Amino acid sequence: MAAKPILFLAILYSCFISVLFLLPGQDLPKISLTGLDKIVHSLIYFMLVNLWLCYFYIKMDFQISNKLVLILLLSALFYGIIVEILQGTVTGTRSADILDVAANLIGSLLGIFFFKQVKNKLKT
Repeated sequence: MAAKPILFLAILYSCFISVLFLLPGQDLPKISLTGLDKIVHSLIYFMLVNLWLCYFYIKMDFQISNKLVLILLLSALFYGIIVEILQGTVTGTRSADILDVAANLIGSLLGIFFFKQVKNKLKT
């Protein structure tokens, strides 16, 4: 399995969600169910972390260190904080939400847990 297509997909997904997170609020679908927004955030970060973990896992010949996992987790957390700050400062129609950061972190942690459970299946 080649790492380059997964790298392309991870970069494309990262760019897509960056644009999505910074779109004006009126351009996004309205979520009427309480808490669904946080579930969406968690799923987005679950996917983000898994794409990057898959890339590094394949690139590093099916090895991944806990240090790299921690760096990826902290990077996702830092990215989520920056996005929330930008939402509160540069988009006139969106606001920063610490609960979104928490949902992002939960999605990232679940993504890492999921990846660790299935990573050996990628070797085949």
